[in-house]
Amino acid sequence: MKSISGLAIPVIAGSAMAFDAYEGYTIYNPINGQFSHQTTLIDNTGQVIQQWDGADSIASTPYLLPGGELMRPCRANGPMNGAAKGGRIQHFNWDGDILWDFTFSDSDNQPHHDICVMPNGNVLMVAWERKTQAEGQAAGRVGLNSEIWPTQIVEVMPTGPTSGDIVWSWHLWDHLVQDVDPSLPNYGVISENPGKMDINVGNVGQGNSPGDWIHVNALDYHPVLDQIVFSSNRLDEIFIIDHGITTEEAAGPAGDILYRWGNPSNYQRSGDHVLWNVHGVNWIDPGLPGEENLLLFNNGNDDNSSDVIEFIPPLLPDGTYALDDDEPWGPVPGDYVFFYESPDFHGTHLCGVYKLPNGNYLATDGPNREIREIEPDGSIAWQHITPANIMRAVKYPFSILDPVDEFCPGDVNDDDVVDVNDILAVVGAYGSTDGTGDADNDGDCDSSDVLAVLAAWGSDCS
Repeated sequence: MKSISGLAIPVIAGSAMAFDAYEGYTIYNPINGQFSHQTTLIDNTGQVIQQWDGADSIASTPYLLPGGELMRPCRANGPMNGAAKGGRIQHFNWDGDILWDFTFSDSDNQPHHDICVMPNGNVLMVAWERKTQAEGQAAGRVGLNSEIWPTQIVEVMPTGPTSGDIVWSWHLWDHLVQDVDPSLPNYGVISENPGKMDINVGNVGQGNSPGDWIHVNALDYHPVLDQIVFSSNRLDEIFIIDHGITTEEAAGPAGDILYRWGNPSNYQRSGDHVLWNVHGVNWIDPGLPGEENLLLFNNGNDDNSSDVIEFIPPLLPDGTYALDDDEPWGPVPGDYVFFYESPDFHGTHLCGVYKLPNGNYLATDGPNREIREIEPDGSIAWQHITPANIMRAVKYPFSILDPVDEFCPGDVNDDDVVDVNDILAVVGAYGSTDGTGDADNDGDCDSSDVLAVLAAWGSDCS
């Protein structure tokens, strides 16, 4: 275990301080108030580099894309309120022109919180889906006196300026277990079914979000593993599911939870309750220090302690995760790559953290409006105070604003000519899902890429 205490330095509201900070641009968006429609990009001095004005308040976190484009989830009318409700995705160019403005929200579906842009240009959304009180009771939920809205994750492919197709989905409702009534579906021993969700775990929300069950607040996608990770503050857990299967397969056993960590009592196995009100889980990107590790912000269950935790998940070569009989998934508490807490850095809700190329950690204390860059030794490299509460800030290299080469179908090796070398590049990368060998710009390297090269044979892409 590497336990580190943060070192405090003075912070002046609205200012930025930098020592051994990563040089780049930081993006954030207030989630409420008069600035909640406005996304801001700053440098390390706090100078505003660009701002985008959206039509609706942000739902959670904005993301910068190569070429300086912006993708952000924002609010839309729907059956659920509060809790960072979303339903609308806006894609802007650098100048603020809207490239895509898509809404997915109706009486039975309400996206909320986070989105994730995939390498193929599609977008993952986390959403609630309506189940009636009768449906909840029929699934074995005890004491239910309202609707219940479980989690779904959908992948939308942009098809026009305001349109998109749902090309993949995963539904928590397909992966339930209950031990209260053998006459009802999904009856079983909870501890023997860790890949399923106990229908009776956790509270069903009231107030602004009646029926909100597990309250997912962040998600991320790993293009090589073809897996999705998401966090639930209501259950104090993170979860990983398989994206490399069809929607139909995702509704069956192949769609069961691959890995979960933070609160083994949810699947009735003994072990420490580690996470409390967790937010902001993500994989560390390839090429960065600690690549493939998981990183999260553990808000905590008291008044003065939040944690930044980086750890190595028990990944096996086949893409599954090691789990011993009757034991919870690891790691054991304290077996971390990095652990940070500081009495002056505690967020009761919101928050998140990302790894930077120089090895630092960009953490956000959303309720207290602070963005803090933390060095591996626990010292503070940079701080910035935002004008209002935010969910998470994200920091990017300066190169994120560089112009992006236009895609030329068939030109896999970027030499501006479509020829036999592109066929060889496709063959060498065949089966990859990270964009390598992708001749038709769909994110995967398969037989369709061979056909794309042949169709464009001899093209001059210069």
